[in-house]
Amino acid sequence: MSANSSTAPSITAAPRPEPVFGRAAIAVLGSMILLIVALTGVLVQTTWADSMAATEVPAIEASEVESESVAQR
Repeated sequence: MSANSSTAPSITAAPRPEPVFGRAAIAVLGSMILLIVALTGVLVQTTWADSMAATEVPAIEASEVESESVAQR
């Protein structure tokens, strides 16, 4: 058997799997943005004040009551 140097053993590299970091990062970022928007919506909904319910009838102060009773005498 003679050593034939013209034919080198062929070593085939296994194909590398593509990194999924980009897709995972986009999924995490999208989930975070969706969560922030949802929580902001819940916060706004729970703290929203109805303008008609927020109006109050002004209370009569004690000094006004005393001045009216003195004026009636």
